Order: sequence, then C-alpha cells, then structure tokens
Amino acid sequence: MKRTMTGKRMIYIVMALMLSCLMFCTSRQEVQAASSAETMADISVKLLRQAARTGDPDRNILISPDSILTAMTLAEYGAAGKTLSEMQSAFNGISLKKQSSFLEKLHSRVSSSGVFTYSAANSVWYRKGLVSLKRKYASKMKKGFGAEIISAPFDTGTVTDMNAWVSEKTRGKITKIVDQLSPSDRVVLLNAVYFNGKWTAPYRSVQKRVFTGKNGKKKKVPMLESVEQVYVKICGADGFIKPYKGGKAAFMALLPPKGEAIGTWLKKLTGAQLIKGYRNRVKSGIVVRTRLPKLSYDDQLSLKKPLQKMGIREAFSFNADFSKMSGSEIHIDDVLHKTHIDVDESGTEAAAVTAVVMKANAVFPAKPQIIKKIYLNRPFVYAIIDTQTGMPLFMGIVNGF
Repeated sequence: MKRTMTGKRMIYIVMALMLSCLMFCTSRQEVQAASSAETMADISVKLLRQAARTGDPDRNILISPDSILTAMTLAEYGAAGKTLSEMQSAFNGISLKKQSSFLEKLHSRVSSSGVFTYSAANSVWYRKGLVSLKRKYASKMKKGFGAEIISAPFDTGTVTDMNAWVSEKTRGKITKIVDQLSPSDRVVLLNAVYFNGKWTAPYRSVQKRVFTGKNGKKKKVPMLESVEQVYVKICGADGFIKPYKGGKAAFMALLPPKGEAIGTWLKKLTGAQLIKGYRNRVKSGIVVRTRLPKLSYDDQLSLKKPLQKMGIREAFSFNADFSKMSGSEIHIDDVLHKTHIDVDESGTEAAAVTAVVMKANAVFPAKPQIIKKIYLNRPFVYAIIDTQTGMPLFMGIVNGF
C-alpha cells in the first residue's frame, strides 16, 4: 500500500512538473512574441519617421513596414559579414531567423481570414547569362518565402514582365515599379502586398468638413462620421480603433496634441509605446465621436537614404558582401517603395510594392459616456494593424488635401 501511494505521488509530481514546464514554455513564448512585436513595431516607426523626412514634407505619406521588411529580409539572406551585421543592427539587432519567423507567422495569421484579403508575394529576378544564384539561397527563397525565381534578359520585355507581376499581385492598384533596367543591373528582389477589408460597422454619415493642412491651408473635404467604442492614448496622442470584419485587422488613427507637429510627435514615439498603447486600449465605458477624411492617394519614395541613415551603408557600396546570394560581386543600388490606399464608407483597400535593385560592383460594461471627440481635421497618423500583436501592416501620415 505504501509503495502504491509513493508511486501515485511520483506520478503527481511528474505531472505537476510537466504542467509547470508547459506553463513556463508557453509564458516564455508569449514574452518572446511580445518582444518581437515591439521590435518590429519600432522598426516600423523608424521607417515612417525617415519617410516623413524624405521627399515633399507636405505630401500624404504611406509605407508598408511589412513589405519593406520582407524585401530587405530577402536581401539579408544573401548577405554576409559586415553587410549582414549592419542590416541586422539597423533592424534593432533582431536575428534573421526571428525576423523571418515573425513575418511568416504574421502573414499566415492575417492572410488566413476568409472575411478580408491580405496577400503577400515575392519574386527574385536575376540577369540571365551574367549572374547566377547560389542553390541554397534560391532554395530558401522558394521554400521559406514562396518566391518565384525568374531568369530574364533584363531588357524592355523584362521591365514589362516585372510591372505586370506587380500589377497582378496588387490587383491593379500599383501598375509600375521599374521604369527601365540599366546594363549594370543584375538582381531585383520584389515584394508585393495587398489588403482589402470591409468595416465591421460601415460608415453611414458623410459630411463636408474643414481640414486644416500642415501648411495651414483649409479645405472642405468629405468626412466619414461615426461613433466608435475603442479609445487609445499613445504618447500624448488621442486615437480610436475601428475594426475590419473578421477581427484580425483594424484601422487605428492617432491625433497628436494640438499645436504639436507630426514630426515632433514622431520623434518621441517608439514601437514599445505603440504596442503598449494598443494593448492598453479602452474597450468599454467609452463612446468616441470620430471624423475621418475619405482617403485616396499614392505615395512613392526611394528608401536608399532612409536606410543609410538607419545604419545600412556597406550594402549600398562596392564593398557589399552578398556572397550567400551569388558568386558575382553585387551591391544594392536602390530600394524603391510604392503604395496606394483608399478609405471610404465600406472599408479600406491598400497595396504596396518594394523593389531591391542590385547592380554589379562595377557601378554605383458601465453605461457608456461620451468622453472624447476625435475629429481628424488636421494632420494625423494612422495604421492598419494586426490585432493580435498590434504590428502595423501599413502606416501613414495625412498632411493635407
């Protein structure tokens, strides 16, 4: 009898240890996932900050951190030595394995919804006869990223084919990413993402209201008016969250304090604050009266200087080491980014394309109370976010009309 009790006791102890281990591992995984989300969100904020400093400062800005990070990840897998370490440092030191794992899980989670569309596609184009891809790199691109591997002559026909690929993957929202290919171009890495989501609660009221632009110009624009239930406060900015059908993505708008410029506010914002603010969103007891301008615009920019300012320098020089990608000596010449967005009464449609162009080194419950009114009638920041992690799929700034 004593032996039987001892045996049972041992079983209980083993079961308790297994349960404790399971809880510890699950908790650790959740902490690691949260940490990765904050890191990736911080990179997103840095990219938006740099985009706001590039080109016309008064334009309406839109980037897809997901598209940029995925395209750069394709390049990172081909990099080695200082080239790779600079790229990883610029992206907050996150390992290539963690970065690709986070993006893979993000795409799997968000694109798995049957209610709305979020698709991502990759392709690797290399110049036939002048450069070859290493077998291991090509295999990783195919298996890890579902990338199409395309050998092409890099002539006018290839330009047409690349742009046709872009148009197909973005449902015609972006029809061109490359104007021409030079004799020194060797590899082009392409990523395209497309989003189409319908609001859980469509807008029923549209009124002409005054929007005061960054330049002080006032203009009457169609404003979507609604009452929302989710309020956020991030780095002093008031905001609201409006969900898309399916619950896996949402639109988050943030209005900085009156009198504070978008650029000044962005300098203070970090990825950790963005994620924390989203996690601490107030979901009950609050009614938020909102006004959101209808949006329809394109944006495009070269990410070369922004990425260099973030610390990626050698990759753009003749000293670049992409020996894991190809036996040829190549470097990144430019990183092109194009985006499009439409926001109306029924929902949101957005698309983005990133092209990494590489050259040969020979050339360079209580009763609700109305406590907030958030009228986006002056410059504001917005994002389309993954609702599980808070990671921005798209981020933008509206400066005027």
